[in-house]
Amino acid sequence: MKFTTLSIVALMAASSAANAASFSSPSATFTGDVIDFNAFDGYLLPQGGSNSLSLDYGVTLTTDGLATVGQNAFDLNDNGLWSVVGNANRDGTFLSAEFNNANDSIHFSFASGMQKVGIFINQYQDIGESNSLNFFAYDINGNVLETRTINVDTAWDSYDEGMFVGFERASADVYRFGVSGGTFVMDNLTISAVPEPETVAMLLAGLGLLSFAARRRA
Repeated sequence: MKFTTLSIVALMAASSAANAASFSSPSATFTGDVIDFNAFDGYLLPQGGSNSLSLDYGVTLTTDGLATVGQNAFDLNDNGLWSVVGNANRDGTFLSAEFNNANDSIHFSFASGMQKVGIFINQYQDIGESNSLNFFAYDINGNVLETRTINVDTAWDSYDEGMFVGFERASADVYRFGVSGGTFVMDNLTISAVPEPETVAMLLAGLGLLSFAARRRA
């Protein structure tokens, strides 16, 4: 019976690990609390130091590079233009970052752990350039849980296009989400601490089997 119990625990752990992943998609992949930055109008966070701003849902924005919260227009050169008009993925004002230092980054800290976090994003690109954006998920102690590097490529004549990028974990253990990579724009930060229904069902089934095994041993 010990082998059976350990096997169940191992199966649950393997399933949880399989559910932890990064993602990138043309649009949002899950529902949750959304921060759209529409309450701001050109709020400047200057270069240097750790500048912070409190947002909705217990989220704190921190940046060590130049950022504008509530930007209404931004030219991304070969990747098109972002405007206040938007589309099905985003609308209204947004967040822009113009980093001169490769180590500069934007971070969103959460009052409680999140299972899923993502943001709609695009980047400035010169013609023929292929620079990348770096994404990070951190635990409650500031340790890196996951990283992802992607290149967002949209048409030169596009408006408000981009990619929804982020992380989905097996448990709500993401306490900070970071982005770096030069000059970029982002909108609709989406967060959720609620596990997927299938994950909950798997855990309940595993607990039921463990309870059954314990009764058999007794």
